[in-house]
Amino acid sequence: MSRAYRSKAQWQALFNEFEQSGLSRKAFCESRGINPDYFSQRRRQLQQETESTGFARVATESSPASTAAMQVRVGDAQLVLPMSVSPRWVAELVKALSV
Repeated sequence: MSRAYRSKAQWQALFNEFEQSGLSRKAFCESRGINPDYFSQRRRQLQQETESTGFARVATESSPASTAAMQVRVGDAQLVLPMSVSPRWVAELVKALSV
C-alpha cells in the first residue's frame, strides 16, 4: 500500500468530514486507510499552525435538518452564520475584532 500525499487543504477537508461524521477517530481512519495516530498528529499540527498565524478555519455545512451555514472557529470560539452573510462583512468583522 503506497502512502498518499495530501495537501493542507485536503487534510483540513478530512478533518471537517471527520467532525461531521459522528464516527470515532479509529473508525473514521480505518474506513479511509489512514493511520489514526498520524491523523491525530496532522490535526494537531494544522491546529497549531492556524492558532499561531491568527487565521481562522472556515467551514461550510449543509444538512437536510438545517439551512446552509458558515462556521468560523478561532481557538475555542465558534461563530455560525447563514450563508447569506456577505464574505466582505465577515472579513470586516474579523478585522474589527482583531484590533
